[in-house]
Amino acid sequence: MNNKFITLDCDDDVVLLEKDTFKVSRLKELVREQIYSKWERHSASYLYSIQNANTQISEFFKQLSVSQETINIDEIKLNLIIDCQLLKISGQGWQKGKLKIKIYISNVTTDKYKLCFEFCPDESAKPESPLDDIRKMIQVT
Repeated sequence: MNNKFITLDCDDDVVLLEKDTFKVSRLKELVREQIYSKWERHSASYLYSIQNANTQISEFFKQLSVSQETINIDEIKLNLIIDCQLLKISGQGWQKGKLKIKIYISNVTTDKYKLCFEFCPDESAKPESPLDDIRKMIQVT
């Protein structure tokens, strides 16, 4: 693996995760829904169990106290990396690699949850040389 992740900008590309395939746009929707569900909805029941029902989990992460200093936290970033295959609409066929899902949870912006998908192929794709056709013809004869 070359560890060079490229951003998946085309929402029509297809990602294969084990047995399930998703368009990039649909996978982003599903991940965003899960983040919201786990971060917002479950925080209320968790906090109720510790007698702070009016506070959300995100409140716990707004600031850190180090000695007498307070550090405000504007954004929490999570990175997930999973094995996958990618089918680009440019027609290059399925490519094995890693999918990196970057999740940004902001305490200061109106768009609280942002996602970025990146892909790193296991093997770098070799650009096809214009001489490949000639080499194939020579090998046949």
